[in-house]
Amino acid sequence: MTLRALKPLDPAYPKELLTVGDHIRKRRLDLGLLQRDAAERIGVDTMTLFNWEVGRVRPNVRVMPAVIQFLGYDPIPPGGTLGARLRAARMARGWSQAELAGEIGVDPSTVSTWELRGEIQWPPSREIVARFLRGDDGRD
Repeated sequence: MTLRALKPLDPAYPKELLTVGDHIRKRRLDLGLLQRDAAERIGVDTMTLFNWEVGRVRPNVRVMPAVIQFLGYDPIPPGGTLGARLRAARMARGWSQAELAGEIGVDPSTVSTWELRGEIQWPPSREIVARFLRGDDGRD
């Protein structure tokens, strides 16, 4: 007689992926990496990675490209509004609102308003954002 059962999950293994830190912990454990090894791959120190995994803090926008590369996907859902998709695309590139504003030629407060309100009223601005989201440089 052979008994078969699922291997019990590591208690550190996240049951739900609610935070970016949960996604990182799952990937790290799936790869069999120590926190210091995963931190090195992402380019942060071990304590920073630990703080992400326990939910103390979220990764800074500057390291999101490295986090996305480590995970193999973007853990932040883009959302349904144009502003939410703009924010997700900006963060995936590791850009601040000011950097995106400079890239597409608008004021940083304009980017902030677009992201918060989730809509863009002026048609030429909507086209600039649409080009940015498609991967064009966003400028005329």
